[in-house]
Amino acid sequence: MVILFESFGNFTTGQTTYMALVSRKSRGTITLTEKEFLFKSEKDKITFHLRVRDIQNFAINTRFQLPTIELVSVLGILYTFYPHKKEKSSFATSKKATEDLFRELTRSTFKKESPILFETTGSFRDYDLNDGEEVSDSQRGIIFLNEDFLSFKPFTVKTLYQIPIRNILKILIYTSNIGPAVNIHTKEGKSYTLMALKKQLRMYAKDKSKTVKVYELLNQAKLYKASEQIRLEKEEQEKIERIKSMMEVSNRLRLDMIRVALEMDEKLFTQKVFQWAKQFNFLIDGDYLIINQDTAKEFIEDLSIGANILSRKGLKMKCRFCENLMEYGLKICPFCGNETNYS
Repeated sequence: MVILFESFGNFTTGQTTYMALVSRKSRGTITLTEKEFLFKSEKDKITFHLRVRDIQNFAINTRFQLPTIELVSVLGILYTFYPHKKEKSSFATSKKATEDLFRELTRSTFKKESPILFETTGSFRDYDLNDGEEVSDSQRGIIFLNEDFLSFKPFTVKTLYQIPIRNILKILIYTSNIGPAVNIHTKEGKSYTLMALKKQLRMYAKDKSKTVKVYELLNQAKLYKASEQIRLEKEEQEKIERIKSMMEVSNRLRLDMIRVALEMDEKLFTQKVFQWAKQFNFLIDGDYLIINQDTAKEFIEDLSIGANILSRKGLKMKCRFCENLMEYGLKICPFCGNETNYS
């Protein structure tokens, strides 16, 4: 078990008070591993466990003049905690350690989807081109890039932005009075502006080299996704051609041969074959599908329109809570019912 963070600290559950938060009863050891957040009470030696997959969201918040992390689980339970600056002093909190713990929590939740290719502290602004309105003020947080998403986790807001690379229409870089910034336009009419930052004398300053790096990596990721999409479309078309060839020689097709030709999951195929039978007036006779020649052309057209739905390769993402694969961009996970918070 790899320990990502460990420190003496204080931890409370639910809506807390100052006395509850700093009390000796709330004191213990905070530990974060790749799979669990743990707190071991110093007084009664009881260990609290929370799986990383059960973390819904979190943010840094100053409570009672203490830099704390507020975390919400998928069950809606609130936890408040902070690391100590001095070994066992509940009053000497560490802002740096709190930020370090926040960063490790963020990395842990993001790594569930795919490896992080690039990470930086930065600022982020959300703008809706359709309505011509600014959705949010510029926020500071952590920018992550993996092969499928550009992601942003704000420091002080319990939210999460994830922009599918596949949905990026154009990427621009421009120089403002505060330095270079990257502007992204998506196919849905959204615009995002981001800039890498670095700490200088306890203050955040623009990081020109990392901002340019984000711009370069985003362009590379966009090109890769475009070429991947072409490959996927070619593969899907080849699957449809296999079905057309089978239908040219017989109107009685084995169900297992259709499933293999389409490379479909068995459960999904079972659902689809009954749909096809009803929609196109086909018959299911034991292990065979009897094709209606009057609707065969419509069936092939339907397969072509839904080609990307058949295999979902490259078009799925893991739910942050239950870790089931789902179509990217969904606001609600169809498996566990949790809000995904994907932008």
